Amino acid sequence: MNRLKLALVIGVALTMTGCGGCTRVGPGYVGIVTKQVGTDRGVQDYPALTGWVFYNIFTENVLEYPTFMQTVVWTQNTAEGKPVNEEITFTNKDSMQIAADISLAYTLERDKVPAFYVKFRSDELDKFTMGFLRNLAREKFDKVAGRYSIEQIMGDNATMLKDVRSEFQTDLDQYGVHIEQFGFIGAPRPPASVIEAINLKVKANQIAMQKQIEITQQEAEAKKRVADADGYAKATLIRAEAEAEANRKVAASLSSTLVEWKKLDKWNGQLSMVSGSGAGILLNVPTK
Repeated sequence: MNRLKLALVIGVALTMTGCGGCTRVGPGYVGIVTKQVGTDRGVQDYPALTGWVFYNIFTENVLEYPTFMQTVVWTQNTAEGKPVNEEITFTNKDSMQIAADISLAYTLERDKVPAFYVKFRSDELDKFTMGFLRNLAREKFDKVAGRYSIEQIMGDNATMLKDVRSEFQTDLDQYGVHIEQFGFIGAPRPPASVIEAINLKVKANQIAMQKQIEITQQEAEAKKRVADADGYAKATLIRAEAEAEANRKVAASLSSTLVEWKKLDKWNGQLSMVSGSGAGILLNVPTK
């Protein structure tokens, strides 16, 4: 009888040992223990675990979640992300449908991982990323972009992206998901007709700017010509006034006696040779 009891004890011990399991949760991950049977099925009220974790292989399971940064791109380009068009589309305040490529990076908060599992019931983050997270991003883009014009979205869109990220993060806080990076990849893509209109507007603005530059240059050149003419006129007037003053002074210094003396001073003493009747000396010589 004693041998039989001992055998039963050993058998039970071996059975319990055989039901036990352990796994190691490595760096950058956290693990949670979930019950698969019983009235308390689901995640246990334990903190996230790291290192060696012991559990019952028949009634429990250990799920691992990464706590390092997860990155994703939702893009039209099938060479990035998944080989399908995953661009995000939204509508702005002018009811224009706009497509955009989005890059996102996020992390899970260690202490909220059990609540994350309760909400999404999966340890495959890809399903969460490509499902719930992408749909939430589209919802927030639609909500926020409805307040912005196409010029604001195509131009300096930092404010709009900040608003989208804020709305996005507010909804994710309860699940322990923290956005690390969020933004456009390249420029958003409005309808082709809008792109053409924007290009025409930009071209018209460039032409207008060029015309304004030319007008400014012409005005500057005209002012220069006026200044040159004004300067020339003033210089001419100054020269004329100077010459007039000089002539006035010369005229004031002249007398009839001085004029006659100048004539005599230049005479060489020879009489003029004149043919014909009535010829005579043309020079009046003073008698006194």
